[in-house]
Amino acid sequence: MCSVPIWRLCVGTPWRMRGMVDGAGLSVDAGIPRTDEMSISVVIPAYNEERIIEQTLKALLGHLDDRGEAHEVIVVDDGSADRTVDKVDSLVRDGSPIVLLRNEANMGKGYAVRRGMLNAQGRYVFFMDADFSYPVQELDKMLLELTHGYDLAIGSRALPESNMEVRPPLLRYVAGQVYAFLIAALVFGGIADTQCGFKGFRREVARDLFSRLTLSDFAFDVELLFLARKHGYKVAMVPVNLRFNAGNSKVRLARDSLSMFFDLLRIRWNDAKGRYDPQRGGEC
Repeated sequence: MCSVPIWRLCVGTPWRMRGMVDGAGLSVDAGIPRTDEMSISVVIPAYNEERIIEQTLKALLGHLDDRGEAHEVIVVDDGSADRTVDKVDSLVRDGSPIVLLRNEANMGKGYAVRRGMLNAQGRYVFFMDADFSYPVQELDKMLLELTHGYDLAIGSRALPESNMEVRPPLLRYVAGQVYAFLIAALVFGGIADTQCGFKGFRREVARDLFSRLTLSDFAFDVELLFLARKHGYKVAMVPVNLRFNAGNSKVRLARDSLSMFFDLLRIRWNDAKGRYDPQRGGEC
């Protein structure tokens, strides 16, 4: 899959329409060396993030350096048309522990996150948004849950202890509430916030769940948590501090809402057809 002979830059070939992925098409990139020594991996999907990606990576790496554990950051560029790749590659050349993976076209956030997670080496694997909507210290709270018996830890803006420094626009807030209602009505209940862009996993759990995903757009979080429940994994919900940044959001309400609704129906259909059954296994 890698088109250049260096381990930090791999290019994936898009082979299918946005909205769906296939387990066989997202194998572990052969050019990336494996190690059992890595403690923490953080995956960041990036699409046209030239304004913020360098600042985000420096802040994240600074926090990980302070922790003193072996770590890596995996940036999955999802077909950016700006200088995102150049910004990341400059940090790679400076010796930062960054893995840069590139999709040749914009394949969707779920696709990008899935590719990064399946290539992560750390014992504990996280993904977060490039816009740094959540302080990097939230990672420490999730890691605490993962080291105390939970299989995955998810940020939840719905918990009483959570805080929003800046409130989202009213229309976006209402759309989020409607979507949460539809998730509870059509897919599962009990998790008030499925869409928080900061989640952490034990490595073996991440590989199991992400190898089973079929959705490549924004509804992948719902499918991910549906799978976690179906397979009996323990989920910790962690309060977060949100610094909402509407200018960097890649969700477009008019364009994406209908697609996300049909993705919920697709999850129910996949489940009815037995595609999520544990005995079927994922393709990693």
